[in-house]
Amino acid sequence: MSQRITTLVAKIFMVAFSFLLSMGSSANQEASKWQKPTPIFKQEFDWVKLTSDEWLKGDIVSMYDEQLEFDSEELDMQTIDWEDVAELRSKDWQSIRMFDGTIAEGYLVVKDGQLSLVKGGVTTHYQLSNLLSIASSGKNERDLWDGYVNLGINLRDGNTVQVDYTFSAGMQRRSSSSRFKTDYTADYSRYEDQETEVSTVTADSERLTGSYDWFFNPKVYFRAADIEYIADEFLNLDYRVHYGIALGYHLIDNSRTTWDVNAGPSYQKSKFLDVQNDDSDTESSYGLTLGTDFTFEITSDIDYDASYSVQMVNEASGGNIHHFQTGLEIELTNDFDLDLTFYADRTDNPKQNSNGDIPDKNDYRLVVSFGYDF
Repeated sequence: MSQRITTLVAKIFMVAFSFLLSMGSSANQEASKWQKPTPIFKQEFDWVKLTSDEWLKGDIVSMYDEQLEFDSEELDMQTIDWEDVAELRSKDWQSIRMFDGTIAEGYLVVKDGQLSLVKGGVTTHYQLSNLLSIASSGKNERDLWDGYVNLGINLRDGNTVQVDYTFSAGMQRRSSSSRFKTDYTADYSRYEDQETEVSTVTADSERLTGSYDWFFNPKVYFRAADIEYIADEFLNLDYRVHYGIALGYHLIDNSRTTWDVNAGPSYQKSKFLDVQNDDSDTESSYGLTLGTDFTFEITSDIDYDASYSVQMVNEASGGNIHHFQTGLEIELTNDFDLDLTFYADRTDNPKQNSNGDIPDKNDYRLVVSFGYDF
């Protein structure tokens, strides 16, 4: 009896073992037949595939200096090394610029090491290694622009009545071969004496800058226009207008750090608010302008930037005129930022007024502001 039981148990064990083997074999066969699914490309998005097989949907912003800027639908703005891009598909026309100067437009497809543009039902192939830059085509002008608005304000009442504000805004247009940028900053401060109720303005200035860069090399760019307008009551300036051109060079340009330098000739005209009787209230001068811009991505949510420029003009126009700006941009949400910015300005030879008073050479400001990017 015990032998029969032993035989029965042995048979059950063999059947179960055979079943498990067959299940494992089926699983291996199914695994060997499994293939990665092909994504469905919705036409309202651009698509980028990384070499890690990850896909992102969103909007192509630009590609320059081996860096792709891609505004992901879920992850916001991403800067991707071009060598990490396995595939790229656009929903709208893109403009490409090649090293040989060729500029072309169409629906863009980068796949299997090849670049193609589809235009009017015709596909044209280009050598991917000859690609210099990508930007949204002029056919979709709105996609070429981005901008920001920042506001820092301080209001006091009670024993001290004071209002301080700093407003800044800017816009930028990028194409495959050029970049236009303009920035505006206004600074105002007013203090009211509680006993006399007399208001005293302690700061009142504005600065407007604009530049146009043409890219003709991955490292070198030509600044065809560099314009600056400044008005500052406490610097005795009704206005100062600066015009210049420059040649720029990218010292560093990678996924986390950029550092540019530029230099070129310039012309400046100034009009002063109040001068001594024997002085002219207008001055003009040719000069030389040197500048540098530096940015560093500390984390995915915190960026550091610094810029410095010096305008070398004659003594009557101010001598060497310095402007330094540095700070942190901290991302709060998708489009809103907290900015901490330090400004330092120096005019080596400010213009004295009719009373013989000479404005201070140095001005410093630390501004905390709330910003919106669009």
